Amino acid sequence: MLQNVISVEVGHTRWTAHPQARGQSPVVKTLSALFSTHYEVRPETEGAPALSHVSYDGKRDEILIQVDDQKWRVRSSAFGPMTLHYEGSELTLHERITGKVSLLRGGVVLAQGQCRFRSVTLSGYPAAMEEFLGHLTVGLLIRWLFWEMAL
Repeated sequence: MLQNVISVEVGHTRWTAHPQARGQSPVVKTLSALFSTHYEVRPETEGAPALSHVSYDGKRDEILIQVDDQKWRVRSSAFGPMTLHYEGSELTLHERITGKVSLLRGGVVLAQGQCRFRSVTLSGYPAAMEEFLGHLTVGLLIRWLFWEMAL
């Protein structure tokens, strides 16, 4: 059965993101899981507590990443790149219609990648950003799934 579970591996770390289903009955839970834009991200180990929450708001075209008490908002602009504040500096996320993505700080490329159908690959990133980029990747996949279902 299709459950919209997302599995992400960045570097040596692997996470699994499960949609937060709402409702009591199995049918309502299954349907809400298929269309959910709110995900719990856990380490791959069985029974591990939720590590973080990643969600997407289609009205604002905004990805929200929450890890413990840290929170990042990846905001879209009308015709420009997506922006976010990370460790005191503004980062921009450029997307192309071909699926190519680039994450920049100022004019310096921090990571490059390719978004495909239900997958994202990244390369050239600093090792210290692995966990954050894993969560950002989950957010990008949720965003792509949302627009896939909307169109």
